Amino acid sequence: MVAGGAVLDGVRVIELTHAIAGPQCGQILADHGADVIKVEPPTGERARNAYPHRNDESIYFACHNRGKRSVVLDLKNADDMAKFRQLLAGADVILTNYTVDVPKKLGWDYETVTKFNPSIVMAHITGFGATGPDRGLRAYDGIIQAMSGIAEMSGTTDSGPMFANAWIADHIASYQAALGIMFALYRRKLTGQGELVDIGMLESYAATSAHAIEASLMGEPVRPMGNKLEMSYADTFAASDGSIFLSPLGQETWERFCRAIGEPSWIDDISYEAATFDRRDETSKVVAAWCERRTRAQIADVMAEYGIPCGPVQSSKEYAEHALQTGSRSVAEVTTPSGQRLRVPGPIAPVGLSQSARRWQVPGLGEHTEEVLAELDGQA
Repeated sequence: MVAGGAVLDGVRVIELTHAIAGPQCGQILADHGADVIKVEPPTGERARNAYPHRNDESIYFACHNRGKRSVVLDLKNADDMAKFRQLLAGADVILTNYTVDVPKKLGWDYETVTKFNPSIVMAHITGFGATGPDRGLRAYDGIIQAMSGIAEMSGTTDSGPMFANAWIADHIASYQAALGIMFALYRRKLTGQGELVDIGMLESYAATSAHAIEASLMGEPVRPMGNKLEMSYADTFAASDGSIFLSPLGQETWERFCRAIGEPSWIDDISYEAATFDRRDETSKVVAAWCERRTRAQIADVMAEYGIPCGPVQSSKEYAEHALQTGSRSVAEVTTPSGQRLRVPGPIAPVGLSQSARRWQVPGLGEHTEEVLAELDGQA
């Protein structure tokens, strides 16, 4: 990294990905200065056609692929494969989220590539990791949510399993892959050797519920409790204009909460532990009645006065409008291949970000093929 520049200036990443987990990881690297070259088949990565659309362009694709260069190569064609090998020879990182057998079949698996580029780092995101009996199985976000135990734990005995209608498992895997790449690049500076970063989506996602895994192994499985947190007094309550999530965690905060809702007698009568476990239903009914008579804003004002963590349940539209009003970095504007402007999620970990204008561009299919291949000719 040049002093004052982006963290990954000078790092070249060859990306062969699809959907979210792989592309999102590549976008994180591009945000931080890496030259991410997205290698696509002649028909393009299938997410280019994924919904939702705006004026025939995929918002889905724009959310995970800004800041990259797009190169079209047919890896089943001998000439294109030779060019691809040239790209790999000069690369620092290979990033993919294809199933484990694809790189091996096409001749760009880690073992093969390190024979001519021993310092390369390869990040391979799969559903179940590169080893073990499930290594070859395909997986998408919903499958990972189902198998992790989190969907079952997030539902109730009446509702059955409950899935997050967002690609959380994909994103967690992408963040872990980006972090693993950073670690591997740092170690390469010390050893000169590359590394295989093996990311399994199931392992990554299940780790977010480590307490439930440990409890289950100890013979105390976590019960399905929906929006309630079983080990803490935290839950969603209906307000007069929507819902709000309250988190009066710990004895000290619980006592302030009792005063906030006009139940000071609870301080001596009901401890935080009792409210969380033995008297949960009893106290929740009183809290629910208190919330129903107030708007979300009124509840939030009272909670703020007493220092109680809380947050309104918002729609995506409400969140986006709030983010724009407050100048949040979580929303950014990009330009699509046709020139239209779209608002998409902003960069994560905003440290040492790229200042390149390309960072805010969504690449057209094969837009940079000639440019990148000309650079290869210059290296020859």
